[in-house]
Amino acid sequence: MSFFGTFRGRFVLALYVWRARPHGIVLVFSLILLCAFSPVVAGYQGVLKSGMKGEDVRELQDVLISLGFLEGESDGSFGVKTLNAVTAFQRAYNLHVDGIVGADTWSLLETEAARTRMKTYVVRPGDTLYDLARRFDITVSELASINNIRDPALIKVGQELLVPSPGSVVSRGERGACEMLHWDTVNRLFKVGSIATVIDVRTGLSFRVRRRGGSLHADVEPYNKEDTAIMKGIYGGSWSWDRRPIIVRIGGRSIAASMNGMPHGGQSLGNNNFNGHFCLHFAGSKLHNSRKSCPLHQKCVREAAGI
Repeated sequence: MSFFGTFRGRFVLALYVWRARPHGIVLVFSLILLCAFSPVVAGYQGVLKSGMKGEDVRELQDVLISLGFLEGESDGSFGVKTLNAVTAFQRAYNLHVDGIVGADTWSLLETEAARTRMKTYVVRPGDTLYDLARRFDITVSELASINNIRDPALIKVGQELLVPSPGSVVSRGERGACEMLHWDTVNRLFKVGSIATVIDVRTGLSFRVRRRGGSLHADVEPYNKEDTAIMKGIYGGSWSWDRRPIIVRIGGRSIAASMNGMPHGGQSLGNNNFNGHFCLHFAGSKLHNSRKSCPLHQKCVREAAGI
């Protein structure tokens, strides 16, 4: 079962996969290749709403069930119970409550579902980060990044670590499983005020952002303090101007991009522990100060796209 997939068997080039417990979900972030759609979902354009039927609705229901917003089993029919579950989710996460699963709702569902793959582990005598990484099927660098640990040799008995839940597998997969869209196109897709999911290519960690503005590239802010903590962990616990290759999930599409990790300038969100905004660059985007393309950002965009 693939979440945010459009129709089983019609995907190629998976970006990365989170496997869940039995009856859980599998998150597959991938490039969508156009093909013939089945009749029940012929009108699907990245939005799900009441009255629709098909595999995508079933996958939506599986996620809502895993997050505790829907009871029972998925049946692939977007009826009253599914509508109530969607509106309850939107209300809980301060989204516009309309019962329609569009770009912002997709993004939040994706991120929250991924977070359910984590649990807390208390370090015991004799534990090392290397042993724990093998036990939980994750790399040492990923485990250290998730927990903001600079020196993998320094963990203490009693320390709490976030680790993948039993039975789940974290895999960064292969790069290149995304679109390399020009900034002019992204600017139309990623509207001011919209929420997107940023996936760091090198660690596989993801967090949410909301677009604040920007004309030559996207100025964004971490959506809340938890997203800020994940972003800071990606940078090893310190803010930095270093560029990093990322995948940006916008309305079900995966787009190659680059980010820096330094709060600067104005902000519109409060209570997110982030004093300012930061920048997302895409193919063909430019710096606001010089109005020129940044070679380092464009190099990271190409790395994210696998070029």
